[in-house]
Amino acid sequence: MLEEQKLTCRRCGFTEFVPADKRKRKDELCVDCRRKPAKTINYGLDKSCKPHQGQFDMNDNPIEWGHLFLPGKRVCGHRDCVELSHIIVG
Repeated sequence: MLEEQKLTCRRCGFTEFVPADKRKRKDELCVDCRRKPAKTINYGLDKSCKPHQGQFDMNDNPIEWGHLFLPGKRVCGHRDCVELSHIIVG
């Protein structure tokens, strides 16, 4: 049986399972984040905002595969921010 390991993207937080023998990459990024460069915007917070680079719903919330992507309120006030430290869950 093929062994799988859990890989969590350090940029967007997406979690996927990859075969153990394929996990030789050191960058720890998902396929989508490896394709596009990281963009950050500094608004004076501890960490810079990272705008979502995918699709949005009618209220400008980021969506992925038809569902809200990283739902929750943002401390920075930007709905499109995907910086994990800016998201308040609950």
